[in-house]
Amino acid sequence: MYIIISLFFAYAMGVISYEYGFFSYMFIAVFALLSFNSLRTKKYIFNFVALIFIILSFINCYYNSISKLAEHIDENIEITAKIKDKNVSESSYSSYNAVILPYNENTIIYWDRDSNCFVYDKKYDVKENSIIRANVNVADTNISKNRLLFNYKNYLKSKKISAVVFVEGEVTTLKENYSHFNSISSNFKSYAERTFYDSLNDSNADIILSVLLGNVAYLDEGFYDNVKAMGLAHIFAVSGTHIVLIYGFLLTVLKYCGLKRRVRLIITWIIIWFYGFLIGFPISVMRTLIMFTLLFGAEAFYRKYNSLNAIGLAALVLTIYNPFWIFDAGFLLSFSAALSMIVYNKYILKNVMVKNSILRLVYLYLFLTLFTLPVIAYFFNYVPVMGVAYNILLLPIFTVLMIYGFILLIFNGFIPFLLIVPFRIFDYLLYSLRYVVNFTDKFGFNGFTVQTMSVPLIIFFYMLIIFVIYICNNSNSPIKKCGMYTFIVMYFVTFMMPDNSLLYVDVADAGQGLFTHVKYKNYDLVIDCGSNSNKAFGVYTVLPYLVKRGINQVDGVFISHWDNDHYSGLNDILNSEIKVDSIFAPVANDEINKDINILRKGMHYSLDDKLSIDILWPEKHSVSDKKNNTSLVMLLTYNNRRILFTGDIEKEAEGVIIDDIPEIDILLVPHHGSSTSSTDEFIHKCSPEIAVFSYGKNSYGIPHGEVLERYENEGSLILSTYEHGEINFVLKDDKIYYNTYVGTKSENFYELYFLGFTAKSAAFCILLLYILRFKGEKHELQNYF
Repeated sequence: MYIIISLFFAYAMGVISYEYGFFSYMFIAVFALLSFNSLRTKKYIFNFVALIFIILSFINCYYNSISKLAEHIDENIEITAKIKDKNVSESSYSSYNAVILPYNENTIIYWDRDSNCFVYDKKYDVKENSIIRANVNVADTNISKNRLLFNYKNYLKSKKISAVVFVEGEVTTLKENYSHFNSISSNFKSYAERTFYDSLNDSNADIILSVLLGNVAYLDEGFYDNVKAMGLAHIFAVSGTHIVLIYGFLLTVLKYCGLKRRVRLIITWIIIWFYGFLIGFPISVMRTLIMFTLLFGAEAFYRKYNSLNAIGLAALVLTIYNPFWIFDAGFLLSFSAALSMIVYNKYILKNVMVKNSILRLVYLYLFLTLFTLPVIAYFFNYVPVMGVAYNILLLPIFTVLMIYGFILLIFNGFIPFLLIVPFRIFDYLLYSLRYVVNFTDKFGFNGFTVQTMSVPLIIFFYMLIIFVIYICNNSNSPIKKCGMYTFIVMYFVTFMMPDNSLLYVDVADAGQGLFTHVKYKNYDLVIDCGSNSNKAFGVYTVLPYLVKRGINQVDGVFISHWDNDHYSGLNDILNSEIKVDSIFAPVANDEINKDINILRKGMHYSLDDKLSIDILWPEKHSVSDKKNNTSLVMLLTYNNRRILFTGDIEKEAEGVIIDDIPEIDILLVPHHGSSTSSTDEFIHKCSPEIAVFSYGKNSYGIPHGEVLERYENEGSLILSTYEHGEINFVLKDDKIYYNTYVGTKSENFYELYFLGFTAKSAAFCILLLYILRFKGEKHELQNYF
């Protein structure tokens, strides 16, 4: 019955397994399962087609991963490129979406606004929809390699971009207006900007341009933050809501023109597809347009419309064009929201006994929020609880404003002199809207922050939703109580029984800097949190890193020394909703608006009988003309395993503390691997099993080749945040397990999963059997089977 959506799930499974490197295992398992199913059900054709789509997913992913431009990462090359359109941005760079010739490969071309490039020089002025030649430096897109954080590489892959380029030197325009289609879209955008900027307050013009063109880059950052907190972000990024409103408005207008329904449908279909073309076919619009096309076709040819197969076909068409859209936030949010409304109308609405239309609408919004919660939690970590009320109250107002804006946009090209008063009224309406949006920021509660849901929790969440929907539609099912007990036990065993014997040490990818998080039982510690690679490191890395892991309280922040690359994110933590109990450092800092606990050599802290912290440096009266040599040196001891944090100490400080250093298991290499540190004597005394280098792309010569060679000669395993991304250590009893962002793992890593799975499976079976026996559910199972 739902063949298309089943094929999409098979295809999506192939894409996901390809991206995460287990396609071959998945294919073997699915092949065996489908072969068995074919023999059992005799459904050879469907199972064969499902396998074909899985194979297609591999071929498509492989094809879309090929990049000629990426072969020249960190190289200067000459390119010829088609400039498509300019990105709206307030950064120090101007950027254009472009296509590199002759490869027809998408990229983004950046020009530094602060340099003497063509942006401010008419001689080198380049327009949209032109072909240029330029010397560029090719840059990688894998900027931040941290789990759960915004993945810029995947974001660009969803746009079929594998590398970006930065212009260096002169730019030559070879041809202008190379594409008539681009000219139409570009001219429409320019016309819309002229129309509203000339007639409205700039801030109000930004609002209507964002609504009509679906580009939130027009909006002020503070205003957009308030919009997201209200749960109204979908209105400012052209979505299915816009298309539905345009669809309804056009059908109504054409009806009053006396046109037959089939003619109205065709005209409406043409107009909304043309509108999608003008704004660049965002994913959410493409999804809606494909579904509406199927709906129009069904109505025009008097065929039955299946909404589940329609959404499955839309997803399949889009991901065949670009398989990596599956990982895009807009794709997932758009399709999960649409699917939630289909499920609600198909399976839940009939069980809603309330007749009041407003309450029914409230139930719909509540279910939509619940159904999309995993997507919202993963990408945004904020649930706009008041969004239900705001959508019900303000969506009609936005509908009027959007239609009003379209009418002004259309007629301004013909009778601008008659629209002075309508534009003035429109301006006042937008002023009122801005006031309402900004006023909500004063409310004490609009929503709450949530941590990112793990994959097992997401699977459990949707399994529970499916089970509840099934029980609501089959209230007399014999598995009702058994299923309920199963889910309760599964949740309790899997998510409410953590293994408190584990120590987690996470070294995040901070670029040129250091950011480390230590978790043990209910303790959360941060050891350094700075970077020179990103001015907004605290906002874009430190805070999201903590929030996505559900950390709302940090027991201690240890700052090795007050260099920017070790503490630049601290103030952002202190100014956030995350509570910081204590800050520790070797010296005070007047820039920090919180008491600082000064640490000295000889201090000792025990969290329990397994975990302790010893301060090895600096001494109380130590003086050095180098700030680096006053860095905090901490020894973390867990079950006789030792982790040494060294800050930026150099060879002078190494020589002083060398007699106090025991043999080390994990060493955070001093000064990021600089030649000023890591002497032969220090390395030999530490004899680290694992040496961790935290650094990014830099011009300091870090890490130095001789330093790397010294650790290699000592037999240390070398891990670096530059090569491996985020590095995660797990210590259990006397064993060390590690995993990295790029997939490098310790040989015993899967042992950790096996031990955890075995223990939880045993606990689940014992507890479930006990409950079923105690509750007397055995007869129900017997009747069911």
